[in-house]
Amino acid sequence: MPSSKTRIAIVGGGVAGLVVARHVVSKLNIYSLTMFEQTDDIGGTWVYTDETHFDKHGLLIHSSMYKNLRTNIPKEVMQIPDFPFRDPDAPSFPSHTVIREYLMDYAEHFNLRPHIKLNTLVKHIEPETLKNGQTLWTVTYEDLETKAETSKTFDAVVLCNGHYTVGHVPHIQGIESFHGGCIHSHQYRVPEVYAGKKVCILGASWSGIDIAVEVAQYADKVYLSHNLPEQIDSKMSSNVEQRSGVESIQGSVFTFRDGTRAEVDDFIYCTGYEFTYPFMSTKVEIRTDDNHVEPIYKHLVHMDYTSLFFMGVPAIVIPFPMFHIQAQYILGILEGRVQLPSAQQMREENETEKRSLLAQGILLRHINKLKDRQWAYYDEIAAAANVPSFPPVARKIFDHVSEMRNINFTTYKNYQYHIIDSENFSVSCSKPC
Repeated sequence: MPSSKTRIAIVGGGVAGLVVARHVVSKLNIYSLTMFEQTDDIGGTWVYTDETHFDKHGLLIHSSMYKNLRTNIPKEVMQIPDFPFRDPDAPSFPSHTVIREYLMDYAEHFNLRPHIKLNTLVKHIEPETLKNGQTLWTVTYEDLETKAETSKTFDAVVLCNGHYTVGHVPHIQGIESFHGGCIHSHQYRVPEVYAGKKVCILGASWSGIDIAVEVAQYADKVYLSHNLPEQIDSKMSSNVEQRSGVESIQGSVFTFRDGTRAEVDDFIYCTGYEFTYPFMSTKVEIRTDDNHVEPIYKHLVHMDYTSLFFMGVPAIVIPFPMFHIQAQYILGILEGRVQLPSAQQMREENETEKRSLLAQGILLRHINKLKDRQWAYYDEIAAAANVPSFPPVARKIFDHVSEMRNINFTTYKNYQYHIIDSENFSVSCSKPC
């Protein structure tokens, strides 16, 4: 017999999964919920571990958290709108341990734990479309402690399995001949292991620069290798030297694209991550070429299966409050309050937007990096779901942080922000800025 409630499966117990769960459990009169989390606790990538390769069940370590990481967005705008941080006067850029405690408190406050299956691996998700056009989803999962395998049917699936587990490692000519230490930033934990070493870091996005700043405190030399059009003016220490991308490697000698060379002891790829959905049936078309997930509408909804949702796709955004809006948009779709266009219309709209962005010089792999496009995105899906969007002060703080980061990457986290009202904020320095 069909269930009287809409059965929702959430894959992954990180921030995105918890935020979706919070909105689902607020309506348990119409929903039933099961969240599947393969590790032994919630928090996703915010759960720090010294382990870097495999966990106790032989699965890839999920978290990419390194020991000294602090947020790169101030808590004043990072916090989930209906759950502020306890101490408004605490540092604006907290450590990962503070964020993890915050997520534990969030799960406790909204009573999410009764709906979570820990140590549970989703192995397969299979759609079945009924004659009436409705799609049911069979989720097959394994209890990693008992090895028991179970299959259950759901009406909707929300994928929150994270984007910081499978590192993107571009092939470099001659890498096989390099016998020094070689990791992806996913495996990076502490800078002390690079004491006295010559280290090449490939990639100069936020994690690349952050790790370069840390490692430079201990390393003899850091080569920050990237293909950005200009040098990064971020006041890094004198033992950090910027080079163009790595062209080839011969033994310990790295040749860069500008023709220069350097002797290297250790190599860290800070080259981003792959979107992966290894449990999904081949019936469901998912293309993840060049870090671009298709066919999904509004970075969220599968165009052919509109009860399948992808959380965590947009980058260079303010994720926690974005999830808060996305979750309500998802429930709006499931409840019929948000009307989606036809699959063909969604594809046409998506293709038009993609062509426009490519024509502006935005690479396919950067389409999900919303940056300045994020504000219109929040406003659009919030309006569709009839919920509040970000207040104007959030953008003002975000822009101020970006400006301070561009001036000096090493000191921008010394600023302390206070929100005065929906339009205004104040800022001061807790340390030299």
